[in-house]
Amino acid sequence: MTPTLRLGRDGAARALEMLRRRPRWSAVALLGASALLFMGMIVFNRSGGDSSLAASVHRGSLVSRLTATGVLKPAQSITYRSPLGGREAEIVFLVAEGTLVGEGDLLVRLDTTDLKRELERASQELRQAQLDNKVAEAEHAEGIAAMDNLTQGEGALSVDEARAQLGLAERKVQRLREAYDANKPLMDKGFITREELDKSAFELEQAESELALNRRKAQILIERTHPRDRQRATLVLSQKESQLQNARSRLEEGRARVKALQEDIENCSLYARAAGLVVYEESLGAAPRRKIRIGDRVTGSQGLVTIPEVKRMLVEASVPEVDVHRLRSGQPAGVRLDAFPDLRLNGKVTRVGTLARVSAERPFEEKRFDLIVELDPSDADLRPEMTARVDVLVGERKDVLLIPVNAVFERQGLTVCHVLHALRVETRQVELGEADDAAVEVRAGLKEGDRVSLTDLVTGTQTAPAQSQPSAGAAPFLRHIEQGGTPLAPR
Repeated sequence: MTPTLRLGRDGAARALEMLRRRPRWSAVALLGASALLFMGMIVFNRSGGDSSLAASVHRGSLVSRLTATGVLKPAQSITYRSPLGGREAEIVFLVAEGTLVGEGDLLVRLDTTDLKRELERASQELRQAQLDNKVAEAEHAEGIAAMDNLTQGEGALSVDEARAQLGLAERKVQRLREAYDANKPLMDKGFITREELDKSAFELEQAESELALNRRKAQILIERTHPRDRQRATLVLSQKESQLQNARSRLEEGRARVKALQEDIENCSLYARAAGLVVYEESLGAAPRRKIRIGDRVTGSQGLVTIPEVKRMLVEASVPEVDVHRLRSGQPAGVRLDAFPDLRLNGKVTRVGTLARVSAERPFEEKRFDLIVELDPSDADLRPEMTARVDVLVGERKDVLLIPVNAVFERQGLTVCHVLHALRVETRQVELGEADDAAVEVRAGLKEGDRVSLTDLVTGTQTAPAQSQPSAGAAPFLRHIEQGGTPLAPR
């Protein structure tokens, strides 16, 4: 109760007392005093007699938060599929959906009966390939030995022998020719007989025949026989090398086949690579669609289970385009979940959408930007797709003028407050700054100590301009009051 209002009430009381003391006053004076008393009570009620309907402008600190609603998403998830590519395999074991598994836990096991039969056949083929490879290596070694024999062994020795014999025959012919030529003068002088000269001539003729024969043999051996044998040995060696290459290729293929089948059999047991929550995938071949189950035959294109990492969760939300400029990466945020009303989680903004999202079906609706908030690690039983409310800390103001958010109203497109005086109410335009759920910053139009009404009063007082425009921080409140003039009550 203000002093002014107390004076108004006391004055009315004194007027009535005077009427009682002076009965000579007329009935008109009594009626006037009653009216005065009634008007004083009206002014008293409208100017804050009920303290719950008015508030004082005061200084304080304000933390501004931007609220958005979204859903929980895992920061990382792994989908497990059949390792058999185009081959079908039957599911013989499947961990229960919703199980919280740890790293290394068994998730799915596929039937390996057909694979084991193929592995046995492949092992037999591998053993035969190993034997064929040994035979090919032995024959290849023989081919190399034959080539070495021609180039460095008996073949080379035969060529050297032919050349030596040819050289001996040439020297023998030369020696006998020199002897025959020396004997002819001796016979003319009578030192030797005709028979001795004829014998020398016969030996020369015989040596020349042997030389011709050796020359022919050497020529055939060096120019024909040896090159032909070498060519044949080279061809045989090439064949042996090709056979060895084929044998080695079959051996490597056999080993690779056996190894691949062994790995396929081992990989038919799928283990969790990281901890998380088991979620079944839908069966692509089922009609109508259903989730996979034991007995289904699946291929590599069919997802079996997905393990979201529930220890690292994100909130995927969106904000209207009028608020996107207030957001940036790294801003702290508080998160509340509909599933756990008493749980409070913390996180930070990791990404704000670069481009606005507009529904193709409703192109004229409000444009929105993606908002991604990463939660701090928590032991809470979080699940993907839970509804979450995010409160992002977008600003903090200290030592500023504050009023309750439900003291702000709209008049003819202007943001106003109703300022209470002793005997009147003044509707005054104000400039607003940042805001939270309970209070809003006043930048212009009010001063500390002013009392403002929390109800929308209809007055004839002219609106006093504040010569300013409201800031973006007050935009959510202004959008609210523009939809009908209803004050914004704290949430």
